[in-house]
Amino acid sequence: MKVAVCVKWVPVVARMKFDLETRRIVRDGVPSELNSYDQLAVQWAVDHKDHYGLDVDVYTMGPPGALQGLQQCLAMGADRVFHIMDQALAGSDTLATARALSLALRRERYDLMLFGYHSVDAETGQVGPEVAEFLGLPQITSVSSLDIVHGDTARAERETEDGVQIVECALPAVLSVVEGIAAETFPTREAMQAAREREAEHITAADLSSDSTIFGNAGSPTWVAEIQFVESERGQRILDEETPTEDAAREVAAYLQGKGLLDPAARTARDSEAPAASPAVRPASGPAVWVVAEPGESALRSATSELLGAASSVADAIGGHVVGVLFGEPGVAGQADAFIAAGADAVALAVDDGLAAYATDAYTATIADAMERHQPYAVLLPSTVNGRDLAARVAGRLGLGLTGDCVGLSVDDEGRLVQLKPAFGGNIVAPILSRTQPYMATIRPGLLERLRPNPARQGASFELAVSLPHPPAVRVVDTRRIEEEGVAIEDAWCVVAVGMGVGDKERIADLKPLADHLGAELVCTRDVVEAGWMPHQRQVGLTGRSVAPALYIGVGVRGDFNHTVGIQRAGTVVAINNNKRAQFFRACDIGVIAEWSEFLPALLRALQEVRIGG
Repeated sequence: MKVAVCVKWVPVVARMKFDLETRRIVRDGVPSELNSYDQLAVQWAVDHKDHYGLDVDVYTMGPPGALQGLQQCLAMGADRVFHIMDQALAGSDTLATARALSLALRRERYDLMLFGYHSVDAETGQVGPEVAEFLGLPQITSVSSLDIVHGDTARAERETEDGVQIVECALPAVLSVVEGIAAETFPTREAMQAAREREAEHITAADLSSDSTIFGNAGSPTWVAEIQFVESERGQRILDEETPTEDAAREVAAYLQGKGLLDPAARTARDSEAPAASPAVRPASGPAVWVVAEPGESALRSATSELLGAASSVADAIGGHVVGVLFGEPGVAGQADAFIAAGADAVALAVDDGLAAYATDAYTATIADAMERHQPYAVLLPSTVNGRDLAARVAGRLGLGLTGDCVGLSVDDEGRLVQLKPAFGGNIVAPILSRTQPYMATIRPGLLERLRPNPARQGASFELAVSLPHPPAVRVVDTRRIEEEGVAIEDAWCVVAVGMGVGDKERIADLKPLADHLGAELVCTRDVVEAGWMPHQRQVGLTGRSVAPALYIGVGVRGDFNHTVGIQRAGTVVAINNNKRAQFFRACDIGVIAEWSEFLPALLRALQEVRIGG
């Protein structure tokens, strides 16, 4: 059995800097590394070479320095490596990259193709599904466990926001993997030295196609406009280690009281202060902005509500209207009124028993056909596991530009949709433009303001033709939901974030009294998930989820931008860390340099005193 793993050589994002004076990203002197998700994919393949009789090939597309990543893969145990390198490939966006990789992979016959779920520098999650579409193969994304059954079937555990799906598909197939698929290990110095003496097979653009315009800038539907710098509005008030613990705790409690965050009535204030959807629906004429509901959702979720709010602003700017797109079994039509109330002017229904649960092939065929027929101005989806899975596959099928993980939308003077993508914890924003229409974007949940539902709104519904491939390419065998309550952390009033500075898994229980007192949800950083302390569903940040609580308290959190990008809409940010050099002290409203195990009990006492004192 032959396996191909596609990897990316990326800058160490934690070492990158942003020059405030020149407003440029400083890359000089920044080392690079094998993308961590890709490394896990390689590790799974080499770990199972003997068990499944695998031949493992590794591909990368990138500059000369990317050879170092391939050498690491050889040292890990890969059999052959291929370096796709050509100046004609420079400037490729995700679609052009996927096109090049798919052409390279076609040169050999592979049973299984593995990708990391994200690249930590771009975090789109698009390349794997787009390669699958170009190759006409089934895809499974967000894979945390994988077995090959009877030599011809992939059986995988797939992580979603709500839990885990057990799915199966026939080989060949394309899979994108996440944490848990393998243990992260690094080759020895001797293995690396031996790998440097081996050669990679070089592949040029001409080896892939006689038409070089399908690659690079010419073959890329999206491009980045001039980046924008976002000034921090956080006060960054720091209580240093010289401040007695009890005094620091009382000062933080007083600060939170002054912000009105300790008043229980304030917990509903934000929703009531949000603008309500206009009672008048827009006429169904002019360009349409489609909002695809969270695939498989049984009710209107906050992520979809936020998309409807964003779509309303875009529709107003272009003189158009908003169409909510709902998939599901016949009962799904009952949700149409909720979508109209939340901002949709009309609802498009794709109704069939075969659409009751999310399936990439059926949902892709249905929405892609509908987009070609109706030609909407833009199509927006949530940046959830299923939303990303669907959006990338559709973009690949229709050859459209897709911007993943947007944090905002606007319309420029030329009537183009400007899709805002964050970097460096939101300190800079890259506006993305596209040469293709319909415009497509996925939007990070928890970052945009939703409209308050207006039940006075009255809108129409219409049906979309349904395409159901038989048999389905991927079969859901079982579903295990996370049993904890409150997995919808995007709606949390307050969150307490767990960082590695907490010490170990058992110490997390010591944060519960504070969380319970504040009515807070516990969330965490990626490192905490990788250590096995908390489930991925509670991870916040670049490769996790976004939250918009009124109050965020980070305990033992370093505050690197790949975490803070997930808390851009947090109201008040409190950082507690014993390391005075922690990055978080540059991104918080109030910070405390202290041992958290001493400070939190004192803070809890101070909060109780404030409440008693009224």
